[in-house]
Amino acid sequence: MTRRPSPPQSTLPSDPILALRANELLARGRQLESQGKIADAARVSAELVNVAPDLAEAHQFMGSMAMRTGAADIAAMSFERALQLKPRSADLHIALAQALLALQRPADAARILDKGRTLHPNDAGIFRELGQAQLDLGQPDAALKSFSRATKLVPNDLYSRHMASALATTGAPNPGYVAELFDSYAGTFDAHLTGKLEYRVPQALAAALAEHGPVAGPTLDVGCGTGLVATTLPETLRPIDGIDISEKMIAKAQERGVYRHLRTGDAHAVLADEPDFAGPYGLIVAADVFIYIGDIGDLFASLAARLAPGGILAFSIEFNEAQGIAIRSSGRFSHSPAYIHGLAAANDLSILAEVSHPIRLEREIPIPGRLFLLRRG
Repeated sequence: MTRRPSPPQSTLPSDPILALRANELLARGRQLESQGKIADAARVSAELVNVAPDLAEAHQFMGSMAMRTGAADIAAMSFERALQLKPRSADLHIALAQALLALQRPADAARILDKGRTLHPNDAGIFRELGQAQLDLGQPDAALKSFSRATKLVPNDLYSRHMASALATTGAPNPGYVAELFDSYAGTFDAHLTGKLEYRVPQALAAALAEHGPVAGPTLDVGCGTGLVATTLPETLRPIDGIDISEKMIAKAQERGVYRHLRTGDAHAVLADEPDFAGPYGLIVAADVFIYIGDIGDLFASLAARLAPGGILAFSIEFNEAQGIAIRSSGRFSHSPAYIHGLAAANDLSILAEVSHPIRLEREIPIPGRLFLLRRG
């Protein structure tokens, strides 16, 4: 009978001096990481792997730093080696899958996660990542099962609850997910979105309005966030009112001093309850708002009803060709042009402009989108 070879073991170097050096490097790397000095930590991780090539934690740390610096290919190799040294680690199954998803390899990620859930049938993180891989593979029914399992294991996981809700009922997000997401994001929102993610939708909408105008205020900025859209609009479009679901985002928008009225809450509810937002508006803009809502029929009708004659509704969507509404593994929704055309016709709006435009980078790849300008009357 042939005996199966034992898996490699994660160990420090046998040389006590090298073992001490490895521990020093690992501590130093984690300190640099905690200080936000990721490039320095990445350099330390490379030295650590050379000193302790059989230490799983060394390869895991190198993989984590590679992910932080956008080197998903190096991360995948590092996590794969770490997993060879520590084959029962749930964290390493998840980390390797995340790197593979970043490399647009969802089938490989799903394979790793299938092994992981066999070893760890009660690890919510494995099922959460598996759901993402299955969505990227075009397997929504399987993804629903994975996200539902994750929510049973960790009921307060808002992302998994959001995904399960959106997959169970087309276009129905979890109501608490978006508010929590943007509250946690408010402090770094502008720099991260406009820097690393190369977000230029506000400028592109402003350029489209300048080309297809003239249009005059007042303006309603739906999902105003920190106020990025308002800063791109000319004085002729003021006064500007803003609504956002995130209280912390609204606080940032208030600091800009460009809004007449600001409210926190669900946009459809605010429009129904607040007389300050009754309109009519010459412009209503919704930059990257519908992608967090899914089924936008009711909100769309509320916005159309508040447009002045000749007023313009300007917005962006993440684009899909075939489906009306689809949830993506990012947690955002995509919409088809046909779906938007149907809403426009139902609300007596004519299509003034429809322009292809990337929404942002995701995993270093542009997300396809469309910008729309719709006119009332």
